[in-house]
Amino acid sequence: MRNLLVVCVVAAVVGAACTTTGPGASPAGASPAGSAAGAGGSITFADTAGGANFQKFFGSILPQASKDLGIEIKYVPGAGAELQTRLEAQKGAEVDVDLILLKPDVLGNMLKAGLAFEPLPDHATQIPNLAFIEPNDLKEAFGLPTKGQATPFFRDQFGLLFDSAKIPNPPTSWQEFFDRRAEWAGHIGMIRPDAKSGGGRLMLRDFLIGAGVDFKKPLPELQASAEWKAGLEKFREFAKAMYQPLASEPTVLFQQFKNGDVWISEYAIDFTLWSRDQGLLPETMKAAVFDSGMYGGAAYLAVPANTPAAKKELAYRVLDWLLSEQTQVRMQTEMWEYMAINKFDAVPAKTWETIPRWEDVQDKRIPLTNLDAFNWLKENGMTYAGG
Repeated sequence: MRNLLVVCVVAAVVGAACTTTGPGASPAGASPAGSAAGAGGSITFADTAGGANFQKFFGSILPQASKDLGIEIKYVPGAGAELQTRLEAQKGAEVDVDLILLKPDVLGNMLKAGLAFEPLPDHATQIPNLAFIEPNDLKEAFGLPTKGQATPFFRDQFGLLFDSAKIPNPPTSWQEFFDRRAEWAGHIGMIRPDAKSGGGRLMLRDFLIGAGVDFKKPLPELQASAEWKAGLEKFREFAKAMYQPLASEPTVLFQQFKNGDVWISEYAIDFTLWSRDQGLLPETMKAAVFDSGMYGGAAYLAVPANTPAAKKELAYRVLDWLLSEQTQVRMQTEMWEYMAINKFDAVPAKTWETIPRWEDVQDKRIPLTNLDAFNWLKENGMTYAGG
């Protein structure tokens, strides 16, 4: 099953058909066990939070979920805005999506638009693994009140990514990174702040936070502060030690690591280390998180309130399977995401040789909240990053 690939047609209908291909795959229209399609029922699972890495991961694990649960799972990746438009058009009627995976901003937009989801704690008997979710995570998503309408599935984290073969003693703070920049001059990597990927502007934001900038302030007040002005000038000096040209996208940054041009950067731990495991980066890549904090996010599972009752029951079973210790540990060790459930004692000890332990990270996660400042960094960041 490990080589299964999910081939999904994302048409105007979110519930477009999804089939599996590869060694051991069931023929189209049949369940993994080979029984008639829908013998145990079927649901449509829409993923708007995962990229190519998670599409491959779900292609690997969902056939096993179907086999274990006797439920046909139609997996459909797509964009959050498109799914929201679809659900808004179906208000007051039964929806054709039964389980969804959302980033917190998409979840927030849907809740603000008046879309309702099932309060999951009300169904704890059908979802026993909710007991391992931090209670506050069922009440809010990074400050957004959710009232139990969603649960985390994974927690993604940015960090200092470095080739440990070239940098065995990495910096432990932005100040130390700045002070030691001459050691790695020409080998510090960064994605352009104005790139489609937000990785570069998050690196710039986290650097400024490490320099004492308070992103809780409104943008005009922020720009007027001495910390903001000094922080940007400090970053301008830091950027002089960077490898040029800056990467235009994550895959370019990865190639720079692979070529030995870049030794150290800040980016998403999960996608970087997953890409390492695909042979796209040096095997000696490791990650760390500074005490001043670095970006941390999550993805949330939810069941639309106007999903048909019979489908809801199936969705709860699939959701519980996704929150199981077996699935979550596999996600942690294969995808390098932090688990949603509090079962970190089940994670192999070797994992923590590559990434920081959860207890060392959980209080250092800084969500993206000041969108005005973030957009300013996108539009103006290259002025300070060598452009």
